[in-house]
Amino acid sequence: MKKIDVLEFNGGYYNIGFAQGRMLTNSKHYHNMLSGIKENLNLEQNTNEIKSTLNYFCPKLLDQLNGLREGMNYSEDEVLRLFGGYDMPILEMGCTSFITSDYYVRNYDFSPLIYDGSFVIQRHNKDNWTCGNAELMVGMLDGMNHNGLTCGLHFVNNDLHKKGFIGSTIVRIVLEMCKNVEEAIDLLKELPHAASYNYSLVDRNGNFAVFEASPDKTNVHREKESLSCVNMFHTDKMKCYNQANVDSSLDRVKALSHMSKSQRPVREVHKWFSDQTSPVFYTDYENFFGTLHTVSYVPKFNKIILTAPGNEPQEFIL
Repeated sequence: MKKIDVLEFNGGYYNIGFAQGRMLTNSKHYHNMLSGIKENLNLEQNTNEIKSTLNYFCPKLLDQLNGLREGMNYSEDEVLRLFGGYDMPILEMGCTSFITSDYYVRNYDFSPLIYDGSFVIQRHNKDNWTCGNAELMVGMLDGMNHNGLTCGLHFVNNDLHKKGFIGSTIVRIVLEMCKNVEEAIDLLKELPHAASYNYSLVDRNGNFAVFEASPDKTNVHREKESLSCVNMFHTDKMKCYNQANVDSSLDRVKALSHMSKSQRPVREVHKWFSDQTSPVFYTDYENFFGTLHTVSYVPKFNKIILTAPGNEPQEFIL
């Protein structure tokens, strides 16, 4: 698998959106992804509702979509339906995270056919930035902001699908609007959730939690030393929303159990996650369950370690 592209954009939200739109227009990979989405998904959302909901929760993201529209020469309706992340069909994906007060390590599992392969850094000025592994450029599968808040998504179930935001848009909104874990939890309680997801969180002060969200109910899961997060709800009050078969998630929780006792440094944990023989690394790419990236965030130092399968890690500090 090819090395993940690290893309940096600078300026206001509209200007960044415009630059991203021009880039998408000239990218064969994104052209194929967008064509597949248009052909296979029934995108007939109410665009006025998308605009009003985004404007209420994250107007900055709406500014970026306006720039994206200009850069791609798309209609407003088309951009809102494709990139707004609201009331959209949802595909199942796998994710595994291990979180301590010092770092956050994560594998993302899906298909390379529907994967940006881009780590996007958005700098609005020296002290205002967000970064993360992108989904359709605007959304984020995981990421960190200039305050050190880190967030990632973990699909749980799509049976109880309702009108609301998809997971990658929720991650992006959290990173744009929140400074720490407690602010993120408060916002996650308010946001409309389209499906059942875990959101794993850590901040620069060493606070960490997993927010369990279904369209009907939410819950916060905490532990003292560390947390493992997979594709199922952990707490008893939320287990009723899990899929019938959670064997893969249970296997990963068991494999991660020794991590909480060993207090290993982040580079060692990252190496174990990205090792193709690891029990948390998957290769079933044809069935949308292959590991596409391993990423580690160290909020206290604004440090990121990023590895694509079969590649050497990229390490950088923002």
